[in-house]
Amino acid sequence: MQQDGKFQKILAPTDFEGLTAQFAALREELSTLAQSVTATAERRGRRMAADISEGMDEAAQFIERKGQTAEADIAKTFTAHPYLALGLAAGAGLLIGALTRR
Repeated sequence: MQQDGKFQKILAPTDFEGLTAQFAALREELSTLAQSVTATAERRGRRMAADISEGMDEAAQFIERKGQTAEADIAKTFTAHPYLALGLAAGAGLLIGALTRR
């Protein structure tokens, strides 16, 4: 075989064995790297899941507090203005009744 004007020697059996050993070492290194990447991804995934869970808990508590505050405000308004509340309820009932007739 000729390459660049020089004869390339054919790989001897020892060269083949060396390549085989290098490929085996490369496979082991790739396996170790894959395990490392997998472990890192799992750790980050767990952290992300924990952060999302905490955020959802905080959001649920915030919504619950806001709902309780709104409920208390509505109760105060209805108590302070009972005739207005009654008029609004009657108006909403008439509006819903008119919309369901169509």
